Amino acid sequence: MERMRRHMDKEEQTFSRLINEDKQLEYPDFDAMWNRLEKTLPGPGDKLQPVDMNAPKRRRLRKAAVISILSAVLVATPVVAAISYNWDQILSYRSGIQSALQQGLGQSIEKSVTQDGAKLTVHTAIVDDNRTVLLYSLKTDGGSEKDSLYFAKMQLTDSKGNVIEGRHSQSWDQANKAWTGYFETEWTPEGQEADVRFTAQKLQSFSSVQRDIAFRPFENKSQLFDIQQDGIGKLTLQPFIQGDKVMFASAVAFSDADAQAWSHPRIGVFKGDTLVKDAASGVFGKPGEHGEYTGQQHFAVSDLQEPTVKYKLLYTREDRRIDKTWTYDLHLDKKQMLSGTIKRNLNIPIAHAEKQMVLKEMIVTPTQIRIKASHEKYLRFPFVNYALEVNGKVLNGGIWYGGDNREETTFRFELPPGLQVTEQTQMTLIAKYEVLEHRDAKEPIRLKGITEQKQTSTTQVGGYDVKWTYYKQDGNLYVQSESADPSFGGINQTYMGTGKSSIVGRRVSANMYGDGNNQSIDMYPNFTGTDAELYIFWYYTDNPSKELRVDVKG
Repeated sequence: MERMRRHMDKEEQTFSRLINEDKQLEYPDFDAMWNRLEKTLPGPGDKLQPVDMNAPKRRRLRKAAVISILSAVLVATPVVAAISYNWDQILSYRSGIQSALQQGLGQSIEKSVTQDGAKLTVHTAIVDDNRTVLLYSLKTDGGSEKDSLYFAKMQLTDSKGNVIEGRHSQSWDQANKAWTGYFETEWTPEGQEADVRFTAQKLQSFSSVQRDIAFRPFENKSQLFDIQQDGIGKLTLQPFIQGDKVMFASAVAFSDADAQAWSHPRIGVFKGDTLVKDAASGVFGKPGEHGEYTGQQHFAVSDLQEPTVKYKLLYTREDRRIDKTWTYDLHLDKKQMLSGTIKRNLNIPIAHAEKQMVLKEMIVTPTQIRIKASHEKYLRFPFVNYALEVNGKVLNGGIWYGGDNREETTFRFELPPGLQVTEQTQMTLIAKYEVLEHRDAKEPIRLKGITEQKQTSTTQVGGYDVKWTYYKQDGNLYVQSESADPSFGGINQTYMGTGKSSIVGRRVSANMYGDGNNQSIDMYPNFTGTDAELYIFWYYTDNPSKELRVDVKG
């Protein structure tokens, strides 16, 4: 499970990376992750050592299968070990890798390393001109699906010593009584072959923890809880009523910095023993002003009004670990993948709402289709979702910004089983859900008679009625903006004053680009006045039905 929370405030455009990965690419499923982390620990027979100690089988799968001389050619022979495992769950959003396995593609590795009873086997490498994927299995003495195991880090190192980062995820394979997983990176050998070192570090075992908190969601103030448990220091929790929902803005300060990597704190609302579902998607992991781990969750007002409701801090705790490194020297070879590889130079300009980019190159491999675009630095093309139509079949995909290269954007689409692509294949890039940025709101927003009592004012912003709710709390000024018109996408950020004396409001809410939520909250600390004039950097408009189609056949 990818542990990094992927979030992006509308105002943080210059720091964006991943905007939208649709069905073909994997979103972090935090509910599923939480359910997994709630499972019990390994039994006493496991070789995972307690964290506070100094040192913090499965039988080898044999490939000697009898093949009848009467059988047809077994094209899957190079990856017979890999397909002996059930990869469906772990590769559910990597259909291109599933397709490669079904075609018998992939390089057999079959290397194992055992550390303190934990055996990690790298079965298969799938290497093409778009990415490198390693498929692995993990088994521990006495391990079961009740275990919650995760490697703290996985990476490749090339022959020059350069570290190659990637993502990894794993899930339980009941049939083989083992964890199955993948390591994936966009890196690929410059030539057809490469020598690399693969390392997996620090195998950890986790359990879930619930800590009762006396939270009062309808009190208009920030509430502090001294946790001092499992590396968590203090929890600050602040409620914001937004129509029929209440937003919980949480910030966790850690007494042990290491715990921040795996605790994933969030607030649980319970009716008896039943966990109440969030009323909208949450945002987690954005650093606070002093490095706190922050989160935002939304719950229905009606759920919180039940007299039996209780509140708990939910988080995960590291219980045991094998603080060792599993190391593999691998020779990667992508020659067998080249027969299904097509590269096209495109040079197709696209323009919309004064935003321009050029589709430069398309790379089709047996597992994935990538389209690379160039543009001016930090440009965000004004659409949220992207798909690729291939011979009438629509592949949902995602957009990746250029990492260190802010002048490049990459569109990625998984190639599902059975779909064949040739030089003559017609393809159309489809951009959906238009979000436009407007900078024509110049008039100040005047707030009068500011007190601790909530007050409202309605102004016109770009022809839309925008409601402002403002009040003081804990010596700070809070300003919430919203509109009843769903085509109004929201205010990105506000500020007071002009020139060098201007003060930019601190964002309390973290709004996603094109999420359909136009409510946002800014905070001005240590506000002592009774009146204020605010200005808007820019605002957005949303048009979910807007679509742009571009022929990408070179």
